[in-house]
Amino acid sequence: MKAIIGTGQILSRGKQLEQAGQLEEAASVYQKAVDADPENLGITDRLFIVYRRLKEYDKELAAINAVLAAYDRRDKLSREKWLKEHPKAVSAGKAVLRKLGGVSASAFGTEPTVKGLLKRKAFVEKRMAGGNIKDGKKPAEKAKMKKAEAAATRKRTAEERKREVLERKQEEQERMRAARERKREAQEQKRAAQEQKQAAAAARKEAAAQRKRETSHPSLFVILIRYMAPIEKIVAAMEEHVGFLDKFYIRGNFLVSGRQVPRTGGIIIARGKDRAAVEKIMTQDPFVKKKLAVVDIVEFLARRTGKAWEQFLPVYRK
Repeated sequence: MKAIIGTGQILSRGKQLEQAGQLEEAASVYQKAVDADPENLGITDRLFIVYRRLKEYDKELAAINAVLAAYDRRDKLSREKWLKEHPKAVSAGKAVLRKLGGVSASAFGTEPTVKGLLKRKAFVEKRMAGGNIKDGKKPAEKAKMKKAEAAATRKRTAEERKREVLERKQEEQERMRAARERKREAQEQKRAAQEQKQAAAAARKEAAAQRKRETSHPSLFVILIRYMAPIEKIVAAMEEHVGFLDKFYIRGNFLVSGRQVPRTGGIIIARGKDRAAVEKIMTQDPFVKKKLAVVDIVEFLARRTGKAWEQFLPVYRK
């Protein structure tokens, strides 16, 4: 390619801008020169350095690719020219092409300059892929973005803190509600236990009162004696039966006794602790022991007596 006239002046101007800290202006001067002549190594090196100082690695990568493309075009033209001049060599294949640079002798081949560019390209791509390269934005834009990101982070942090405070408050309220509920349940259980205790005490009291009433007014029993044998046998055992009656009159179990009319049996009015006790007494009756009679027992609670009852027995005994 045709060299740019005044390369020294371009380099001088670019370095002056670099020294003055005007890196973006220096990059612009170098970039124009490289666009015109990508193979000018002196200027391309300065352009790469400036882009690196600006941390605009995307632009550096684009410049590297442009220079590599220029070398590739140059090698392609060289190959095509050689093939036209040596048509018979085409059949020699890649062995001949490698002697002249061939497919591997392009911008991605063995030329030292190209090797250096490829190495630098790989380095830049690796850093960009690893997230270590800045995006090439201007410092003011970067600062603005950084400030905005910091503000957004603070806002998110504040919102998260606010949400955490609200969640803690809700959890505390829930704990308080649960505590109140547990307290209410405990009170209800205590009240139910007290009511149950009071009910049990009342039941015991009533049972005791009932026992007392039953003790003070024991049950009475009407004992029906039915003869099951001829009257002669009944008369023969009557003396023993009277002795049996006397025994339990003395003990206070028998209150009234006598014959049925007609004489088919007898009746006894007795008192006792319970039915079983009266049944046990009647097993001692000679009539029952000798199977001369059977006994029916009717239990009742005496609640009232009249004056006639008080007058009845004395009159009857006369």
